[in-house]
Amino acid sequence: MTLRSAARGFLAFLLSVPALQGIDQWTVTYSSSNVCALRKSTVDINCTYEYPDNVLYHPTKVYTLWFTKVSNDQPVDLQGDADYTGRVGYSCGEDSCNGSRCHGTCTLRIKDLRESDFAVYKFRFTTNQPRGEYTVDPGVTLFVSDLQVKVSFPDPTDPTRAELECHSRCGLAGNHLYTWFRNGENVGQGVNSWVQPQSGGSYSCAVEEHNLSSPLVYAPKTPSVTVSPSGEIEEGSSVTLNCSSDANPAADYTWFKVNGDNFSRDTNQGQPLFFRRILSTNSGRYRCDAQNKLGKESVSISINVQYGPNHTSVYSSPSGGIEEGSSVTLSCSSDANPAANYTWFREHEDSVRESGQNYTITNITSEHEGNYYCQAHNAFGRHNSSFLFIKVTSSSLTAMVAVSTIVMLLATILLLVFLWMRKRAFRKACEQGGRPDTVEEPLPVPVYENASALTNQMVPTALREPTEEHDDLHYASIHTSRSKNQEVPRWLPGSRVQSDQTDALIYSVVNVKRPNAVPGEREKTEATETSVLYSTVKK
Repeated sequence: MTLRSAARGFLAFLLSVPALQGIDQWTVTYSSSNVCALRKSTVDINCTYEYPDNVLYHPTKVYTLWFTKVSNDQPVDLQGDADYTGRVGYSCGEDSCNGSRCHGTCTLRIKDLRESDFAVYKFRFTTNQPRGEYTVDPGVTLFVSDLQVKVSFPDPTDPTRAELECHSRCGLAGNHLYTWFRNGENVGQGVNSWVQPQSGGSYSCAVEEHNLSSPLVYAPKTPSVTVSPSGEIEEGSSVTLNCSSDANPAADYTWFKVNGDNFSRDTNQGQPLFFRRILSTNSGRYRCDAQNKLGKESVSISINVQYGPNHTSVYSSPSGGIEEGSSVTLSCSSDANPAANYTWFREHEDSVRESGQNYTITNITSEHEGNYYCQAHNAFGRHNSSFLFIKVTSSSLTAMVAVSTIVMLLATILLLVFLWMRKRAFRKACEQGGRPDTVEEPLPVPVYENASALTNQMVPTALREPTEEHDDLHYASIHTSRSKNQEVPRWLPGSRVQSDQTDALIYSVVNVKRPNAVPGEREKTEATETSVLYSTVKK
């Protein structure tokens, strides 16, 4: 080894020793790895750092910064970050050196904290020495919290009294004086406050020495409802109802379908009301309740599900056969939303007969006879009714049917009147001729069994006809009865009546006529003809 080579090796060794020593002396220490601060307050994040006084007798100069973001592999100084403009500052004191080592402190101050300031903050310092840069991971995590009003009900049996507690997730060291506000007005001081939820209003608390106040807590405002998709709701489509309300604490939502005065839960609490395939029966009014621990508000919305026509039917007035020359009106009805329009057709015809719910045919003829139907249609579909057959009858046939009907009706009435009058006359005759002790019994043998013989006895012998020529005997009605203590008239020829029991013959009219009378004896014959009228003969 030559002297020159040895010298170069010794120089390399000398240069490497301070570098190794310097690496060991670059350090950064944070006062805490987590910091929590209240919103709108000011927070300080502190650190200390160390570095070598010099490297190869070259004094070290230090440059410091804080960052949360990296751009192009280089830290972005918070003092140049637009999100922190006017809100950040560094407080770094004079570095002090003790022998070969120097150390310093640096504080990051952030004012008017926002919830967006939640991040990991890192300190970095650079020097004028080669590779003299240093950053320590993981840095300091900053949590930004707020004063919160916690609502609770200490007494489960009394839901009308709520306890409001002012607190923070970060916690506040020491004893603090809390001030309570209702609708912006000071209502007292303390840690807790009691309030009636139904009294309404908004509430907040504040820590005076920190000039901090909590967000307001309040019952839900009147909810709003949105329908998705918006516009007309067609049967079979998917529909979602969303309910929202301004409330703190956040409100829970419950849906009900209103049916008169009855309400039925129609969805899980806190979830939107979703119809995967909405039906016409889902039409109606729905109510959304928004509720938190401080109160409840409701809102209603009407859902109108539209659909095409169905259940289309047709009828005629008058019904049945239509008399030729008269008029008939056909009417159509259908279940549809919106209401359907109607068009009338005749079977095997493509042309439209009429438009409208009613179709009137005047002065009808046999040519109008046939099947008719209507078509109901709206923006969501169309539907045809079944056929209605119109039968046209001639006027003469109609008149005959009408006359026949009237004749049959009159005949029935006359028959009923005749039977009623006959029954009445018979009852009256019985009431006039009968006695309470009269008992009627059927006669075994009629009194006038041989009417011809009786007649021959009453007519002179010279005027009698041969026996083969019979007399004509006419009866309207004959009734027989047997009655005790009643005598048969003695003037009746050929009568054989016992005093204790007599048969009686009851009839209305008996006419005895002699046919083929001798002309010369006509007057005598007429004189001998007998016509007897009896109403009632009883014994």
